[in-house]
Amino acid sequence: MIIDSLDSSTELSRRVFIKGIGYLSLGVIFSTMLGGCESIIKQIENRPVRRRLRTGSAEVDSAIAIYRDAVQRMKALPASDPRSWTAQAALHGTVAGGFNLCQHGNNHFFSWHRAYVFYFERICQELTGEKTFGLPYWNWNQNPAMHPAFTGAGPLFHPRNNTSVAGNPAFSDSTLNPIFTDNNFFTFSGQVEGTPHNTLHVAVGGDMASGGSAQDPVFWMHHCMVDYCWAKWNIELEHDNTNDASWIGTSWNHFVDGKGASVNVTAGTTILMPLLGYRYEPSTIGRFTATRDLRAASVAELNKLEKRLKEGADIRFDVKKRVPIARGTRLSIARPFSAEVQVPADDVSALMEATTGREERVFVNIESAELPQVNDFFIRVFINLPGADLQTPTTDPHFAGSFAFFGRHMDADGTRRGRTDFLVNVTETLQRLRQEGQLRAGEPIQVQLVAVPATEAFISPETDFTLKSIDLVVTPVIIHPK
Repeated sequence: MIIDSLDSSTELSRRVFIKGIGYLSLGVIFSTMLGGCESIIKQIENRPVRRRLRTGSAEVDSAIAIYRDAVQRMKALPASDPRSWTAQAALHGTVAGGFNLCQHGNNHFFSWHRAYVFYFERICQELTGEKTFGLPYWNWNQNPAMHPAFTGAGPLFHPRNNTSVAGNPAFSDSTLNPIFTDNNFFTFSGQVEGTPHNTLHVAVGGDMASGGSAQDPVFWMHHCMVDYCWAKWNIELEHDNTNDASWIGTSWNHFVDGKGASVNVTAGTTILMPLLGYRYEPSTIGRFTATRDLRAASVAELNKLEKRLKEGADIRFDVKKRVPIARGTRLSIARPFSAEVQVPADDVSALMEATTGREERVFVNIESAELPQVNDFFIRVFINLPGADLQTPTTDPHFAGSFAFFGRHMDADGTRRGRTDFLVNVTETLQRLRQEGQLRAGEPIQVQLVAVPATEAFISPETDFTLKSIDLVVTPVIIHPK
């Protein structure tokens, strides 16, 4: 099957993905390597479908039944088998030992997890004999309650603190809309990771809030949704990935295919996976409605899409202006944190200008020096509201957004693992406060951080940890000619 081309153990893969940055086109694959064989084209057209979890759909019910069978078969394998439930979960981490090989807090959050889910899906296909099986995805924006197949008795059940994220602002349209209009791959990735992704792990709780989160069968539904976020942003909404050679060429060799054979996969290879290896049943996220099925696209349209995906764009995370707010802050979750800085006139002007047009965005950039020992809370961010606390509603005009801690950002020897910051887009909040006269040049700017428990109360209200820095950063919006 054509999806085998994504295993770099095959000759086809080595020819499809050349020197880390160049792909042979789909046209070449069709006409040269595969002789234009219509059956191969049909395989691409009929590649596995990942459907949105919901009730009342026979196709979804079938996918759940196959997934339930796959989970049982994986759990029946000996732990020594790399396809076993234990071995696959351990790639991400364990409950007792923490995070292992997963990429969090760096620029490969999307690419590593896409490969992780892709090869997990291949194992499910092989063990069940269902070669067209596609993992369903949990669209927590449209369906905040967990599908009942995961909450009743059976192999998909797992102990959890919550089975719904209804009412959590991290999954609301107002939070997701500005994230999906961000056309910088790096800031988009950082926001998806820190806000809906991390928050879902913390909100569900139990093992999902730990390195061993992949022990919970709903983990894979969540990460299918995260991957759909990237696919929707990149393919449907036509935003470009970075073409940075070092990002594209980063590789991993700890995944296995459906038969348990080791594979080597690069970040660049993952870009084409939704085009060659599977496809998503389109659905709505925020104000971005479901788009037409790519199966209806012409060969010319697919070639154009493939060309854009493989070329990417010259995208970086550039900081035009950085305004320091705090350094080396010890944060206690039991007490709201507030920092105030007298911003120089030039910096105020830069911030004000960034909120007047569409050329720039302003983020609160929070860099963590360590992760909290107990992870059962979210952080809400407010601007110029020193009295913000647990009771302050997210409808308050000073509310800017939220994020949650998840993932190991430091190796055991203290080595940093790439980017360790959280980004909250405060552009609209600054615009609103400026228009209401609550943000004026010459006056201090304040940033408040309020910890909010995922359940009714903090498990350990004495929890504290260090934030390395809190900054306001101005980044340019990347506009590409169509």
